[in-house]
Amino acid sequence: MVIVLDMDDTLYNEIDFVKSGFKEIASYLNANIYDEMMLEFEKNGSGKIFNRYAKDEKELKKLIEIYRFHAPNIGLENEKLLDDIKQKFKTALITDGHYIMQQNKYNRLNLEKWIDYAVFTDKYHTKKPNKKPYEMVENYFKNEKKFCYIADNPKKDFIAPNELGWLTIRYKNPVGVYRDERSDADFEIENLFDAWEIINE
Repeated sequence: MVIVLDMDDTLYNEIDFVKSGFKEIASYLNANIYDEMMLEFEKNGSGKIFNRYAKDEKELKKLIEIYRFHAPNIGLENEKLLDDIKQKFKTALITDGHYIMQQNKYNRLNLEKWIDYAVFTDKYHTKKPNKKPYEMVENYFKNEKKFCYIADNPKKDFIAPNELGWLTIRYKNPVGVYRDERSDADFEIENLFDAWEIINE
């Protein structure tokens, strides 16, 4: 079996990336605006936050680049689970988002230690729920018959793997954006390590 993992809000809490990015913006602007940005994020998401701080389009573009491409202060949710999975199974990762941003997160979390094959969908001009990234994993592990996807977002993560006959496990991250969404995954867990018991069965 190949264990395939999502990254954002699965292997680490994405809110930590947001906080890290906002601190970089506040530092760049030399302004005491971190708490203000967090309040706005909690109310309305990240969509237009930087517009109020940029004096023109050029600076807005710069702030977005700083946020996306900074070296993030993030950490793994459950390193022991990755250790256990790696000892027994082959591993892959599928993640959406700007390629450089996702690669920076991947490097910061040292995921190359546990992941045999990573698909950054943006690099291949695709994204979930398209089947392409999942089929790329199947093609890479062409001698494997069983695949399991562990992820957090019911809106897009499980559509393709369910159609491909994969085992799907939804991690209901308590601090995740999609924690209240309904899921069509085979299993739903609230503690990431509970995935270990499921995949061992």
